[in-house]
Amino acid sequence: MTSKITIWTYLLLFLLCGDLYAQQITVQTTLVNQNLEMFFISNLDIFGPKSAPKIFQVVITKPYPGPTEVRLDFSIRSSNYGNLLSAQTNPFWLEQTRTELSNRDLFSRNGMYSLQSPNITNAAKKLKDHILATGKLPNDSYVFKVEISEISGGSPNSDQFQVDITNPKKLDLIFPGMPVTRRRGDCQEIFTNLPQFRWESDMRRFRVIIAEARPGEDPESVLNQEPRFVGKFIINRRNMVNILPDDSPTSRGFRELPGTSFQYPASGEILTLRPGKIYYWRVVGIVTSSNGDFKMESEIYCFRIAKLDQMGGRKQQMQFILRNILGSDYEKLFGEGGELEEYRATRVLLNGESVTLGDLIQQMNKINSNYSGYRIE
Repeated sequence: MTSKITIWTYLLLFLLCGDLYAQQITVQTTLVNQNLEMFFISNLDIFGPKSAPKIFQVVITKPYPGPTEVRLDFSIRSSNYGNLLSAQTNPFWLEQTRTELSNRDLFSRNGMYSLQSPNITNAAKKLKDHILATGKLPNDSYVFKVEISEISGGSPNSDQFQVDITNPKKLDLIFPGMPVTRRRGDCQEIFTNLPQFRWESDMRRFRVIIAEARPGEDPESVLNQEPRFVGKFIINRRNMVNILPDDSPTSRGFRELPGTSFQYPASGEILTLRPGKIYYWRVVGIVTSSNGDFKMESEIYCFRIAKLDQMGGRKQQMQFILRNILGSDYEKLFGEGGELEEYRATRVLLNGESVTLGDLIQQMNKINSNYSGYRIE
């Protein structure tokens, strides 16, 4: 009886262990920041410092106890250029059932998990000039693949993630104002203290800074001092939900906009725009990179708010109203070769009633806040 129990016990243990060891060691990769727009090649330096920013995480899971010898393979593939780089670690022992690594471990100079003897392909060498000039991966989709293999044999297990690099770089101011010069008189005159600020960019996050000019101080210095207006905006053109993670430090304090423009607030700000004063403004674009937030500054524009009692004749008043509403489209319509180049208004209607230009100017703030487009009749 005893021998039968012993036989069945061994058989049961054999079946259980056989099933347990039939399970594979698995690997899972995760990109730390899903919103990467720019990737600095220095963060992929195989012999770089271990203090590099954390870009991705690798989790290796071993479903059975005891030490197991494995090797890790790493590769990068580009959609446009094909395979760019491959490397592997020396064999190492997995002691725990769960091992967490990151790019800091793989790209360290020395260590158990360091990648050895990277193979840089001819395709990657074609990117050499671009990379040397910019220090960044060019616009493309890149697939990062990690594969884990047991030295004793068996099928390897792999996982991968994709990074779409766009390298946004466009940042141009449109209205109000003109580029700063040494002559204060070159600052564009506008006729509202609540202008619609507009700029063009292929970025998504911005800081808009506005400050009053001070005698004897350069624009850079003025924009770095209080009192000033600082607005933080993120562009959500498609009304996407959770365009930045709620727990992300970069999401705090940002206001969503449908496009690159905003109406200066009528109240609640420490900086009040006053008639007769000159103001400087600039936009700082914020790009998510593998090194953290990368900031790009626009040039500085200046403008002067006119005193309404000093405004010129009817033509100047009408130009002000149309420029304020149309922005950059004004020159397209009323400039040389525009559809309305020689057009002269004979009367002005507001909500179906005839009004003077002075009345219309007084209503500009309300008009701007409700403005959604125009049509030509």
